[in-house]
Amino acid sequence: MLLSGLTILVCWSVVKPLFGLHPFGGSSTENTAGIKVMTWNVHLFDLGEWTRDKTSKAKILNLIKEENPDILCLQEFFMEDGGSGEPYTNIIRQLGYPYFKFSEESKMSKRIMNAQALHGENILIGHAVFSKFPLQNDIRYPLGLSYYNLLSVDVVVDSTHIFNLNVTHLASVRFGENDINYLESLKEKGAQAEINQKSKSIIYRLRNAFSLRAHQANLIDSIKDETDYPLIICGDFNDVPGSYVYQTVKGDLQDPFVAKGFGFGRTYRNIMPTLRIDYILFDGDHLKPNSYRTPNVNLSDHRPVIANFSFK
Repeated sequence: MLLSGLTILVCWSVVKPLFGLHPFGGSSTENTAGIKVMTWNVHLFDLGEWTRDKTSKAKILNLIKEENPDILCLQEFFMEDGGSGEPYTNIIRQLGYPYFKFSEESKMSKRIMNAQALHGENILIGHAVFSKFPLQNDIRYPLGLSYYNLLSVDVVVDSTHIFNLNVTHLASVRFGENDINYLESLKEKGAQAEINQKSKSIIYRLRNAFSLRAHQANLIDSIKDETDYPLIICGDFNDVPGSYVYQTVKGDLQDPFVAKGFGFGRTYRNIMPTLRIDYILFDGDHLKPNSYRTPNVNLSDHRPVIANFSFK
């Protein structure tokens, strides 16, 4: 017991973000004061119908409406190519978000994701910010490969309160449904699992993704010094607490999960029940966390992350 306790104490900075100790940290009254921030990888609004739920798109929009955050950050958001804002941009803006920024990461044929799409239809994929407050000075920072970037924008709450919001989606291993099913089968076999060519392929992809995310984390760490305003960094980091990526991006920032979260804080729905890979990190010198939640909804492969902040 003493050895285990000593090990935990020595590694406390790594252990602390793994398990939340605040069962009532999500029950604070959120909209009476402070700023409510919601980040969510919406997985292209279930464009490929991965959830097998024909109503998932409407449910995603309904959840956004019900939560009514002041700042909404969406990863794997898409728009029809052509600048019309369809199909979701205009709908979400009509929910009370007059300010909008989009950072494109890739362009592809819509038919790749949905066979019902018309030939020649293309979509733009990236991350989006919807805000009830004015957005200014938006900058897109490249993160390694051409289709990864960080969207930085100043949020003007009022004349005396401005913060710098950064939204990103770091490199993914890009597991498909067959890969996830294979990993689930390995979990069932346990120690008897055989290391075959499929396993080696997954290990190779994991290694490459880890390396790329480490490079991206270093770039983000250097970008953090380019603003004089309090920072909030959020998005899908595709890496767990205690990892090099988490520790590097976090730096001197704080994690509202540590202050207000409970349990493992799972945000990714597949593979393991302990995968917290989506984050909202904030400047603890200027902002105070009031609450933190990850609603358990099966509308994407990720859960939304919601935190409420007050200015100190």
